[in-house]
Amino acid sequence: MSTPQADLPTETAALPELGILQMRVVWRDTFIVEHPPHDFLGRSRDALRALPCTVSDSQIDERDQPDLLRIINRVSRSVAVNGHADLLRVQLQPLQIANLRPTLARWRCRPDQLTPEQIKTAAVEADAGRDWIEVTPILLLHRAGVGMVSHYAAIRAPYGEIVGSAAPSAASAALPRGFTPDEAIELVRLGIQTQLLSLDETWRQMIPVDAPDWYFYSVIGLGPSQHLAIGGLRDLSQVVAAHVSTLDRKPRRRPRPLTAAVRPARPTGSTTVVIVGTNPPAGREIASFVQQYAAALRGIGALDNYYRERARWIVERELGDDLSSDNESAVYLLGNSELILFNDQLPDIAHNVRRRLGLRSDELAITYVYMHYGVLLEWVYLQDAILRSYLHRLDALAATSPLRRREMIATLHGALADLIQYQEDITPYATRIEFLERARAYHKLDKLGERLERKQDLLLTYSSEYQDYREASAAEFLNWLAAVLAGGELGSLITSVAGISPTQNTPLYLIVTLGCIALVFAVMIVLRVLRGR
Repeated sequence: MSTPQADLPTETAALPELGILQMRVVWRDTFIVEHPPHDFLGRSRDALRALPCTVSDSQIDERDQPDLLRIINRVSRSVAVNGHADLLRVQLQPLQIANLRPTLARWRCRPDQLTPEQIKTAAVEADAGRDWIEVTPILLLHRAGVGMVSHYAAIRAPYGEIVGSAAPSAASAALPRGFTPDEAIELVRLGIQTQLLSLDETWRQMIPVDAPDWYFYSVIGLGPSQHLAIGGLRDLSQVVAAHVSTLDRKPRRRPRPLTAAVRPARPTGSTTVVIVGTNPPAGREIASFVQQYAAALRGIGALDNYYRERARWIVERELGDDLSSDNESAVYLLGNSELILFNDQLPDIAHNVRRRLGLRSDELAITYVYMHYGVLLEWVYLQDAILRSYLHRLDALAATSPLRRREMIATLHGALADLIQYQEDITPYATRIEFLERARAYHKLDKLGERLERKQDLLLTYSSEYQDYREASAAEFLNWLAAVLAGGELGSLITSVAGISPTQNTPLYLIVTLGCIALVFAVMIVLRVLRGR
């Protein structure tokens, strides 16, 4: 008997629109310190503790650390144990961010053209619509002189709940609509654009006075502890990078005011989108769910507003390689962003993790679960920054004249010390090693490593040739000096035989002596010319 047509899956079958109930977003800004001092982590720790926006760091007792910092450090020690000692994490004061696009569209102006009253009105509307999203920045520093500011945000649709193990059809009917893909993309893009920021006094003290030069178009005080700013999360990251790049020898009670002269290079951005709950929920067959909603999921993960217009081969290529080794998740690399998708097994897993680790809430347990991939992704971007920083330093050393051999040797030694451990992998788990290898290949870190090796060989060869040149120059100088001495001895011999005394006939004595020296010089020049032929 034939199967009814309605039971067959067809490409024309209408699917319910994808709704996003909960997601986590991590906006990263990676920067490089141009001239990191000796004991970079120790100096940075002392300087950062003096900043008003610092909450805690990973060097204090774990019991005194905030929940988010403690969870990330625990995952880092477990997953990337071989590199954990080379890191310093610092949690900064949380802030809030709201979408500025509706205000800009209403007034038809640029962010730098908004008046204080318009900014205050936008804040009032964000309060009324509960549109503020809390963001927790965490600064990550590596001993090689690279850093990363990660902004963590948890976004939940109104009345959204994570679906348990109920049947998808029944659960979908009971769930709210959630964010549409377009709304989710708009939320994810908040961290890469200029938006409305709500800051406390500690962040206000950090922002330079000449705010427009630092991409903060306006800073308005609403009270002694609340300020509004028109800027982006990357602008705050650049301010933090500037304080790290201008370390003081001794901690200051008040941070040194920043000027445009010490503004570092613009940090490079990346984003990780973690989809925690969807409507309809992702079932145990997560690959089938991804195939059904591939275009929308890729648009959210890639921050792509025009996901509907993308060719099918692009979607298939970017969502065709799942790097996850776990049944409850799928991990996809999408350029400078990543998508982590969980299915309906996550609530049970989070509950078990919370009970086993003694965490305060399921939210922290979810963070613990997805940070197993988040920590590895941080290392991929850190390795990229380390490679690029050493390439930049070697290029700068090669351009110096004369060549500073001591600095070159120290730089080469630092490159070997910082990179050899990553060639041997920072994690002891086979599945995580495989993930890192594939992520490195995706971001072309192997090619950067080859460039660094070629640069090292070239600089070593250049240094060796330069040393040979200096030795040859020294030998040639000694030859000319010996010629002067030989000419002087020949003149002394002639004057002695001829009985010419320097006291009785000084002019003739000088003529004979200098003439002998000139004769020896002429012979050496003739021999050099003949040898050059």
